[in-house]
Amino acid sequence: MIPNWISTPLLLMATLLTGYAHAEPMQRIYNDWQVSCDNLNHCSARSAQDSQGLVLQLTRDAGPEGRASVSIDYQRNGDEQASDLAIANRLTFNGKQLTFNRREWDVSKKHIASINRLVVGDFVNIIREGSSIQLAGKLDPAQSTRPAISLNGLKAALLAIDEQQSREGTKTAWASRGNKPPSTVPAAPAVPLLPRFNEPHPLTEGEISAITQNTATNIENNDCSLDPSEREVHLYPLSNDKALMTVNCDMGAYNLYVLGYMVSRQAPYKAETLVLELPFKAGEDDQPPELINADFDEKTGMLSIFDKGRGLGDCGVSSRWIFDGKTFRLAFYASEPSCDGYSKSGQWPVLWITKSS
Repeated sequence: MIPNWISTPLLLMATLLTGYAHAEPMQRIYNDWQVSCDNLNHCSARSAQDSQGLVLQLTRDAGPEGRASVSIDYQRNGDEQASDLAIANRLTFNGKQLTFNRREWDVSKKHIASINRLVVGDFVNIIREGSSIQLAGKLDPAQSTRPAISLNGLKAALLAIDEQQSREGTKTAWASRGNKPPSTVPAAPAVPLLPRFNEPHPLTEGEISAITQNTATNIENNDCSLDPSEREVHLYPLSNDKALMTVNCDMGAYNLYVLGYMVSRQAPYKAETLVLELPFKAGEDDQPPELINADFDEKTGMLSIFDKGRGLGDCGVSSRWIFDGKTFRLAFYASEPSCDGYSKSGQWPVLWITKSS
């Protein structure tokens, strides 16, 4: 029941949501590189493979003067204890040592970064056509191979970002540079506005009893692995005439799958299956999100979903949805398709952001 990860290009287009144009999010793997772009055309590209803990990440905002950043991190503690040299003094590119001006780069023992747009651009120009960045010096005895960042797929990833942000042929492009002025690059779309949630009257004991008896006991789903006696039911008020009902359905090692229903608070207590609709295409099958590890906040009207790809929590999909009086609208969406130990639980690439109205 774990959904397919986003692995195909999502079309670049504009649409309308609450009166604002937004970009179509995109997430794709290019050989050893992963690209993620949100609905404001903020994009990130990072090396995503078994690099023995060495990871390079680039980010760029939309617009002619979009902010950019670059960072290289080394995540293995054992090797750090074995060497006194910072990684900035140990990185080689195509067999030659890379140099980092401390006035332009933030340098610590296992981290290198810059938010200077020109510095980032120069660094991209240097490595764009290369094959790998390696960490020289003494290794952790437990390592059998030298830590390295594969640059296989980097150019394709940069081209994808140029296309997503409509930079092709301009002086600002990272991979498809031309002579068109920066002014031809479109600005970032506006942030979509969320509706306000009007907190309803709490459910009474009588409503809870009546809804449970008239709906939960009549729900049949042969796909649920849990015995009917183990299908715990939860009820939450959505409005003064509707409630959200969730029923535990399947339990995995680290994911709980539930069924969701929109239920009337008055007789005859009609229940409709809750179907969440994304405002963009997330994968080839374009299936609606499942309710996995779902949680509902009665004060804010926010429904949260947290789908772990594996127990470590370094990959998966998370989203938040707000009830607008009729249905649930997407407020936030993040996805990490690469289960390579880089992203911490919940700190996955963001594909959809909004703000309160």
